Amino acid sequence: MAGDAHPLREEDFVAAVLAGGKGKRLGMDKTLLELDGCSVLDRILSSLRDIFPLILLVVHGGDSPLAAAENPRVKVVTDFIPGKGPLVGIYTALQHSPAPYVFVMACDMPYPAPELIRCMLSEAPGRDAVVPRHGEYIEPLFAVYRRDIRDRIRTQLEEGRLKIHELIKELDVRYLDEDEVAACDPGSRSFFNINTPEDLEAAH
Repeated sequence: MAGDAHPLREEDFVAAVLAGGKGKRLGMDKTLLELDGCSVLDRILSSLRDIFPLILLVVHGGDSPLAAAENPRVKVVTDFIPGKGPLVGIYTALQHSPAPYVFVMACDMPYPAPELIRCMLSEAPGRDAVVPRHGEYIEPLFAVYRRDIRDRIRTQLEEGRLKIHELIKELDVRYLDEDEVAACDPGSRSFFNINTPEDLEAAH
């Protein structure tokens, strides 16, 4: 696989979980979601701990129930501009990252595939981003971003442009196609997210 081209160095990558959304369609705080007696967030953190030395947990503000979380490998950081969506969350993660690359995912995706994540990391060196793509759809909230793009994001935010897809169009992106994703995550379960009560039922 092409992903074997670059040896992974632990110090080059951290993870960030975006946990600042309000879950309006779901009717509850997504950070409180549970599956089979375990919180979705804990499931995610457990998977990521096997890959990354540090996980940034991006929350909406100091009043988040996660703000006081204590874990030596999880650092809670607050959105620089609360309530403005996931692009701000990505910017916040890049600003706080001690590593040149950040794997970013949302807090409502309970089944991240470690093999897929490792493949994406191996494709990151020299690129602005690594983003899975299936057909015309992309997965910008399960992607790797280079820390150096943060100034471009800041400019976009200052111009009031909050759409991640606008950013992606301006970047040097390595897209993973469906076959590459399937080789690491045959059912594409990594991209399943919980936005509605129906999604939560399907997850169960």
